[in-house]
Amino acid sequence: MTGLHRAAALLAALVLAVSGCSTGNDGDGALPDPVVETEVTTGIDYVALGDSFSAGPFIGAMRSDPEGCARSRDNYPAFLADWLDVESYTDVTCSAATTADLYAPMVMFNGATTGPQLDAVSADTDLVTIGMGGNDFGIYDSLIRCQAGGAEACPVADLRADAGKVAARVEKAVRRVRQAAPEAEVLVVGYPDILPTEGTCAALGVSADVLGPVADVAGVLNASLRRGATAGGGSYVDLEGPSEGHDVCARGRAWVNGPQFRLGVAAPFHPKVNGMRAAAGEVYREVTGEEPEVTEHAEPDPDAIVLNEPAG
Repeated sequence: MTGLHRAAALLAALVLAVSGCSTGNDGDGALPDPVVETEVTTGIDYVALGDSFSAGPFIGAMRSDPEGCARSRDNYPAFLADWLDVESYTDVTCSAATTADLYAPMVMFNGATTGPQLDAVSADTDLVTIGMGGNDFGIYDSLIRCQAGGAEACPVADLRADAGKVAARVEKAVRRVRQAAPEAEVLVVGYPDILPTEGTCAALGVSADVLGPVADVAGVLNASLRRGATAGGGSYVDLEGPSEGHDVCARGRAWVNGPQFRLGVAAPFHPKVNGMRAAAGEVYREVTGEEPEVTEHAEPDPDAIVLNEPAG
């Protein structure tokens, strides 16, 4: 039984115990109704690992622990921690992270250093999400250059090969997490559609012939993440399917920002807050099998939030 299953069983036992309490006795007086604390956490210790698609750079207010990770208070891990009512929530996602940054200190955008993300995982951890792999081999940056530079500047064959190599790195990451937290449920979260799978739009300013190969590489990357998750003994949460029709060309239905930097909204070609809510919903369904009670902003219990210590 995993830690998540134990937490669910404890919560169910509490409900049964309360419902089984008598409201009276065989004597002269009735017993008072039991006083029950309704704000009960699930007992889940949750750790979020990942890159900018998990961290959420420039979505609303940023966390400052540390500032160099550009981590939003409204990223999908924060929504998930809120909706699951976790016992503890440790978010070490960091913009620009690669799978190598799971195991070694990372130099952030501001030149400061943050510790290995895996240091946040312990034997007490019940749930881990991993959202990374797109920065390995420079895949994400290459895809953006492809979008901007035209088909002749896009080494599609090389990018497909690199995307396929990510599977082994994700498998290693999942296995290392499972070693550190043997009872945890480990979920690898895929990437949403950024660009349309068919056609184009004025916001992008490039032809569908250019975008087609770029979208194809993104699909290979997600397939690679799925293989790595399964091979390592974890589970995969698909965002590619649910995000179809919510790419940068979807206007008001878009889950991701376009090529412009929009402070408070999102970094270029990154999820907006509605994309983060959608991602959290997919992960929540995977964990619980139920629909979340969606909120406008993420508000995990402040007492549950574990602040990250700066690297020494």
